[in-house]
Amino acid sequence: MVLRQLFLTGLIGLFLFPAPGGAQSTICPYSKVTSAHLVETWWQYRHTVHTASNTIIHQGLEDYPSYLHFRFDQTVEDWTNEVYSEHVWKIRQGQLILPYRGDTTFCIQQPQADRLTLGFYAGESRVPYTYVFQKVESEATPFVRPWYELPTILVKRDRSASGKRTGKSPWWAFWRKWQKRSGPPAPPLRIQIEVSGGGYYGGINPVYRQYVKINSEGRLIREVQTAREGLMVTRKNIDRSELEDLTVWIREQGFFDLEREYDCTDPMCHRRKGEKPKPLPLQVRVTMGQRTKVVSIPIWGEDSQHVQYIHYPPLIDLIVKTVYQMADRLERK
Repeated sequence: MVLRQLFLTGLIGLFLFPAPGGAQSTICPYSKVTSAHLVETWWQYRHTVHTASNTIIHQGLEDYPSYLHFRFDQTVEDWTNEVYSEHVWKIRQGQLILPYRGDTTFCIQQPQADRLTLGFYAGESRVPYTYVFQKVESEATPFVRPWYELPTILVKRDRSASGKRTGKSPWWAFWRKWQKRSGPPAPPLRIQIEVSGGGYYGGINPVYRQYVKINSEGRLIREVQTAREGLMVTRKNIDRSELEDLTVWIREQGFFDLEREYDCTDPMCHRRKGEKPKPLPLQVRVTMGQRTKVVSIPIWGEDSQHVQYIHYPPLIDLIVKTVYQMADRLERK
């Protein structure tokens, strides 16, 4: 009976965990797990389990605070015991490749929406262990988005190359459910959306330029220039119907009726324009057919003290976040 139990435990260990040393190419059981399961999520370390005996051998939380933030650019923020670090992460055949607490290769066990379990061997031993993480909101972690960066929101569902929808419709496309079409289809309108600037110039890696443009064919071009990385250009394609949905939604929300500029109305705001870190003016331009609207805001968003100097319609924030959401999301392959 004892031999049988040891044999079964060994089989389970071989199945759930990567082999140490040069055999780390083992395929983990949940090999269909992709980076989309983790990207732009935040996790708090709970405890470590000795897998064979299902015994908790190490506690997290207040005894050992540790958090992970998986970014969309395949880097991860690690805050463990008040020590901050950044690493590169990737998923390969169910394995999570991530430097964490002295190990680098983990098997992702049964994927759950609010729990992340990572199987591994400690060093060169054949004893399997499991790290258990609990999903948390970003506000519950010690990670703070630099106040000089523009916001980024990731869409984890995208359209396939054929144009068919692979998930839920974009949140701005609800109006299509009640739209009635009649007669021959109208020729496609000229559509163009541009967002430039915004935020503050400062920090350890100041941003010189932030610019996103989506043309009528759905070609998206993003340019980001920073002090460290220089100019980085990203190009991708957005489905034309998705672009139409977004533009119609922008029109229906009254964007073309807004003021051309929302500026300071008090001396403190005017004085802030010349202080450091220097605010970068935001400009949003939308073209739909023969109509073009440009809205400018000299000081957009809040500064490091959470002070918003200029009051402008919340629609501007929604448009900016949505455009950067489209620019930041991962492409389906």
